[in-house]
This record gives sequence, C-alpha cells and structure tokens, in this order.
Amino acid sequence: MIARPLYALLATLALGACAHTAATPAPATVTETSAMSSSADHVPADPSKGGPRTAQEALERVLELIRTSTSIESFTADHVSRAMGQSVQHRSDGSGRFGASGVLTQNWNYGFGVNKTEIKGAWFEFLFLPNPPEVSPSMSDICQIDFEAFAAHLEKMGFSRQRNLVEDGRWMSDIFQRPGMRVELFPRGEADEPLARTTHQCVEWVQIR
Repeated sequence: MIARPLYALLATLALGACAHTAATPAPATVTETSAMSSSADHVPADPSKGGPRTAQEALERVLELIRTSTSIESFTADHVSRAMGQSVQHRSDGSGRFGASGVLTQNWNYGFGVNKTEIKGAWFEFLFLPNPPEVSPSMSDICQIDFEAFAAHLEKMGFSRQRNLVEDGRWMSDIFQRPGMRVELFPRGEADEPLARTTHQCVEWVQIR
C-alpha cells in the first residue's frame, strides 16, 4: 500500500470528512511540498441519499463527469450532482465549496467535491476512504476499474499521459492533460499480499483541475 499523510489526518475527523493534498507536477521529478496544503470537505456518509452503490459505478460516474466537461469551470454543483447521481452539500462559509460522500462496502466509503481557494482556484477531487480511516484494508472489493483501465479511458478521451515521480524516484501519480483540463490519478496497491495484488494498482484518488 502507498501510505500518505492523508490517512493520519483522516483518523482525527468524522466519518466521511477528508482533508488531503495535491501533488505538484514537474516534467520528470517533483517534490512532495504540497502535503497537507489543501483540504476538501465532504458531508457524512448517508446511504439514504442516493449516489453510487459500487466502486465501479462511482468511477464510471467520474469518467462521465470528465467526458461531459470542457474545463474545471464546468464543475458546477448542478453538473457534478447530475453526473454523480447524488445531491451535494455546500459549505456554509461562502467559499463556494461543495461535496458529498457515501458508503460502498464495510471497509470503504467514497467522497467527492469541489474545493476553491483564491490562490489555487477551483479543483475537483474524488477519493476512496478507508473505514475506519486509520486502517489500510484491501482494495480488492473496490478495484473493478483498476488504475490502468481508468487511465485507458482517459487516453481514449484525448488526454496525454505523463508519469509523476517524487524526488527519490518513487512513483506518485500519473498526470493526464488535454486543452482546458488536467487530471491527476493516484495509485494504490490492491493489497499487502500476495505479490500479484501488491503490484496490481487500483485507483485511490482522482484530482481534476
């Protein structure tokens, strides 16, 4: 599994909330200076409010959201809500941020939303959330669309693909770009063992700018 500061912070939050960061890309090597530099907030998971029932459906909806958008400006609350099949909740601080979350399995929830800051502008994030947040369960139940399958869908939509490495040469993410949109896809090994599952990469987190 790929460990990130995200999970340490999740352990201190209520179910369905998340605070995490974006990686800063460079042509070949990047530094992890963005750790804990931004946050996206999601309302508590509530199975009664609709939304994706499986991880496959959730990622298919994210792909449809990308397919039907031309830029991050397309990610209005109405558009995101329709694409994800779930109503979103707006932050009460006037920031324009909104999001939602839901339950997938006993061990996994999901969260998505649009975050905004004056400096960075707006971005959308979807991620799978372990339940409870401090554990690291197998992703086998939520890996129906794995990393390479999701990446292939993006490439078919006309996105170019670039591997994103951190300073020590470790793979952090793949970056996909087309005019008006940038998608960063973060991997996570399916399970701690056996080796075949350790090296099989699932989708952990999708960020769109």
